[in-house]
Amino acid sequence: MAKVQGYTRKKTIMEQYPSRQALVYSGAAFLILVTGLRTVLSVAEEGFGFIEFVTIGALAVEFSLLLLYALTIYQAGKETFLMTLEEEASEMEGGGESADGSPAPAKEFAVKSADVPEVAIEINKFTKQASVLIDKLAKNAEQSENLNQHLKELADEQINIRVRNEIQRLLSANMSAK
Repeated sequence: MAKVQGYTRKKTIMEQYPSRQALVYSGAAFLILVTGLRTVLSVAEEGFGFIEFVTIGALAVEFSLLLLYALTIYQAGKETFLMTLEEEASEMEGGGESADGSPAPAKEFAVKSADVPEVAIEINKFTKQASVLIDKLAKNAEQSENLNQHLKELADEQINIRVRNEIQRLLSANMSAK
């Protein structure tokens, strides 16, 4: 684990995470308890009735559940984190599989200098194909725009013809009625 610079610092910060989260939940438990009791005591001026006792019982249950949850996070979090550290260390050494089941890369994994020209050639081919496709798409868009304009002109012509025919029909009907 000490092979990678900065890894030990990450480890100590991440190891503290479960204890910090547990501390937050413990603080929330005490805050709920104090706020709830203060509210119950300020509302119950005439004495304690059934509702006040139920509220205090609910506060006690919530307080204990939050503390139990905080304790569980504290214990389980450290165990889970330590197991994760061991898995990461074995992966860094090039052995086994990663957490998701895929094979971990070996230590010797590297791009060989002999592969670089072939990769560059393939990238150039792809770039040329992409530029040809972009040109074709631009021509397609221009043709679509021209077709839209032509359809608009045809629609305008048809509307003009229909309006002219309707006016002629109305005028001839008006003339024949006189």
